Amino acid sequence: MTGTARSVTARSVLGLLREGVWIRLLVAVALLSVAFVFLGRWQYHRHTAKVARNAVIDANYDGGPRPLADVLATSSTPLPTDRQWTQVVVTGVYEPGETVLVRNRPRNDVVGYEVIVPLRTPSGAAFLVDRGWLAPGDNFGRPAVVPAPPGGTVTVTARLRPGEHATGGGSAADLTRIDVTRLAAVAGGEVYRGAYGALAVEQPSAGTVPMPLPRPDEGLGPHLAYSIQWWVGAIAAWGLLGYYAVREIDGRTAGGTARTPSAAEARRRRRKERRGPTDEEWEDAAAG
Repeated sequence: MTGTARSVTARSVLGLLREGVWIRLLVAVALLSVAFVFLGRWQYHRHTAKVARNAVIDANYDGGPRPLADVLATSSTPLPTDRQWTQVVVTGVYEPGETVLVRNRPRNDVVGYEVIVPLRTPSGAAFLVDRGWLAPGDNFGRPAVVPAPPGGTVTVTARLRPGEHATGGGSAADLTRIDVTRLAAVAGGEVYRGAYGALAVEQPSAGTVPMPLPRPDEGLGPHLAYSIQWWVGAIAAWGLLGYYAVREIDGRTAGGTARTPSAAEARRRRRKERRGPTDEEWEDAAAG
């Protein structure tokens, strides 16, 4: 250890880093560490986003229901992020003829359907209600049975959710996402576009109902651990570069004799002289 400490000086390090191969290594490690830092930040931002989402769920999911107008003043009012999952009470009449089955919706590793039915309120605006999940039928083309909503005036308690972004084309009645804009085209007339409602309770209740939607998963996932791993990797990259630089310098100065590139070249020339000319060199000399 003492010998190594004596051999590694600022001058020897600077001399090493002037060499082409070590310059390239230095640039590669710098780029790699920067990439690791940004990857760590990306994972950390995903972690903090889930923490914020869970705080909203905990604050609103089990809270007492409020009139819809307290959260969405008009049918065009967007749903504030901090009001997601808020329970609201809405009274109206279901329009079963405008029911849409949103397909490819997973539940416990089974891909099924969610049932969206417009609830026409006394103001004339329709509020989109997700009444729950249905398993696929025997042919997987659609559910075996789609339970009808209760008729007449119904009081619905639902949790507000923002609409989902559509993916791809297809008709408004053939969706894999709860795209409020396209669902509004099916419902017709004025429709609440700022949010839809995930059904909690409806009065009167129907005899047969879809399966209630589960509470959202509040797991944080491995993002925080991944961010730490990326940041440790950024530091480790520089540590490894320093380790191999020290080994290289120590190897060149082993025995107290500096093995600089010029000294190495001199040794190669001496070995070549001891070996003698090659056949090709003899041929070149004869041709000359």
